[in-house]
Amino acid sequence: MAADSSAPPADATSTDSAIPSPALQRLWFALERHAWTFLTVVPAHPGAPGLEAATAVLEAGAPYAYTQKIHLEDATGLSPTAAAQKVQELRERVSRGERVVAVIDSLMTRPASLPLALAADGCLLCVTLGETDFGAANKTLEFVGRERFLGSVTFPRLTKKQRRASSQKKKA
Repeated sequence: MAADSSAPPADATSTDSAIPSPALQRLWFALERHAWTFLTVVPAHPGAPGLEAATAVLEAGAPYAYTQKIHLEDATGLSPTAAAQKVQELRERVSRGERVVAVIDSLMTRPASLPLALAADGCLLCVTLGETDFGAANKTLEFVGRERFLGSVTFPRLTKKQRRASSQKKKA
C-alpha cells in the first residue's frame, strides 16, 4: 500500500475535522525539529501498529507540509533483495522533492527490513503499551542505532473485541 498527501485545493476551506489532534500536532513538530525527508516507522515488536503510526504522521503533517507531497509506503513483507530495491525507489522519490514515511516489519521477525531503517534520515519507534517487551524494544534500538531514532509513538493495547474486529477487517 502506498498513499500520498498533497496540498489541499486553494479553494478548500479549513474545518475543525481537518485539523489533527493536539497529540498528532505535537508529534509532527517534534519530528520537524530534525531535518528529515525520509522517515522509517519501526515496530518494536511483531504486531505493533506501525502502519497506524505512519498514517498518523501523514495525517499530522498534511496541514503543515502543504508545499510538499508526503508519500506513505507500506514496506512490510520485504525480502532482502526487495528491501534494497525499495530503498532505491524511496530515495528517488526524495530526490524529486517528496517526503517519504515508510513502515517496515519488526526487526525481531524480519531483519531484512533493516536497510530501510538505515537509509532513512531518522526512525520512529512504534510501541504497544502492555504488549511490547522491553527486551525487544531495546534490541530494536540496538539493531538500528539509538541515535537514529527521532522519537517514539505509543499505542494502547487492543481489547479482545478490538483485535477480533481488526482481524475481520483485514480478511475483508
